[in-house]
Amino acid sequence: MSDQLAPQGPIPITVISGFLGAGKTSLVNRLVRARAGAERIGVVVNEAGEIGLDGQLLGDAADDVVEIADGCVCCTSQGELLDAITRLHRAAGHLDRIIVETSGLADPGPVIDALASITHVLRLDTMVTVVDAVHMIDQLDRVESPEARQQLQLATHVVVSKIDLADDAIVDEVRARTSKLNPEAQIVAVPRDELDAELLLDRFAFAADDDRAGGHDHHHDHDHLDVEIFSVELAGELDPMRFEGWLGGLLMLNAPDVFRIKAIVALADEPRRQIVHGVQTYVEQAPGSAWDPQEPRTSRIVVIGRNLEGEQWRGELERCVVG
Repeated sequence: MSDQLAPQGPIPITVISGFLGAGKTSLVNRLVRARAGAERIGVVVNEAGEIGLDGQLLGDAADDVVEIADGCVCCTSQGELLDAITRLHRAAGHLDRIIVETSGLADPGPVIDALASITHVLRLDTMVTVVDAVHMIDQLDRVESPEARQQLQLATHVVVSKIDLADDAIVDEVRARTSKLNPEAQIVAVPRDELDAELLLDRFAFAADDDRAGGHDHHHDHDHLDVEIFSVELAGELDPMRFEGWLGGLLMLNAPDVFRIKAIVALADEPRRQIVHGVQTYVEQAPGSAWDPQEPRTSRIVVIGRNLEGEQWRGELERCVVG
């Protein structure tokens, strides 16, 4: 990577991590929109699975988006991350800031190491970890995710999401567990619409001599909790009632083993995309952008979890297609 990428000095980079379904993409959207017009911001999105969705979910918020799909950056070459950043900068022209959204299964340590190795070009600003107030304790204790633990331990800032869905006692426990794992992290627990982007940007948290900027003990041969990824792309529109039945049955029968559901769905007689987010028993569906009348309507669905019945689910989904 050449010095020409940063003619006005190193580009600040904010890394957003968090376990599956924590709300990383929503936070990235908020940060980008908070600086819209004032900065040119590029985003690198890293996803596990063959079908990338998060880049589409960002819409036109960022000045440019580059996706690294079908693998997480703690297992693939660090050079791939740097290549993605280079492509991003070349496509968008000069950038004032870059945000890297890691896969929910990623240990962010190798990301920090890769970025810290080229401090003449990039300046690692903050390492933000998003935790789901409703599911964090379960992810640490029942799921026993080493990635979720590492994400917390390496954070400079921890954003507690979905506090409107959890009672005060649970939020207090999340705060306590976070502080125990990382006493130095700044904890931000406010409703999403009250989050001040300035709390997370331009904090200069990683100085050149900061111990967090290198020397981590990472284990790249981990198997991500034996996690499976089911992904399917279906041409045509889906019958709304059949799809709702498929989704409800999936959650009712498999909730403990379903870590994350995300989808962009084309429903019959619906002019807008339907965006689906789910974490275990919690799922929300909201309208997205309108379909272009000239573009083919396609549904893309990704489920991440354990003990997934992929072929059965695929067959049931195919029966949801109209016509």
